[in-house]
Amino acid sequence: MSIAAKEPRRLGLVANTYEALVATGREAFVKLRESAGVYGELLDLLKAHKWIYIKLATDDGFRAAAKQNKNSITVEGIVMYLELVSGRDGSLVAKYFTRDLEKALAAADKLKAAGLRPNIVKSGPNYVVYIATTDLLKLAERDGEIKWAIALYLAEKVKNGTPRQREIAEKILQRHPFLNPGLPLLQNQ
Repeated sequence: MSIAAKEPRRLGLVANTYEALVATGREAFVKLRESAGVYGELLDLLKAHKWIYIKLATDDGFRAAAKQNKNSITVEGIVMYLELVSGRDGSLVAKYFTRDLEKALAAADKLKAAGLRPNIVKSGPNYVVYIATTDLLKLAERDGEIKWAIALYLAEKVKNGTPRQREIAEKILQRHPFLNPGLPLLQNQ
């Protein structure tokens, strides 16, 4: 395989003036990342998807951080994803998705045993077990990690969400000030 480049000597064995033979696999991505030099910082700022693929292939720390979903919380051993719902006033819910009805019922039973009121709905091929805002607020008062995850999620939506998401997140933070544990982004408002 050959790739045209201005400086082919940085990519691999030189085939001719403007082409280089490129190794495949991890080594190729490492060389690509190294050859980016200062432009790598620009690509980081632009969040270029191909640059992210290269970093995922070469950087174990980046890959581990990328695997963690910032929008998730763990409730009774069930990984649930936070989501803003646009209704009259808007609300925050935590959802667990599965295609198996038995798993959905088992998850709902676990949540009921913890004193929560889960709901199950069918959405396309999935069953969605979700917890409403009131139960999430109870969890946040009991568990500091969940409180912190909710606060970070809302702060992210205030900063980078759509106008409707921003509006809902701001309303929730105003109604429940205990969710603002000193995040600098939220103290300016």
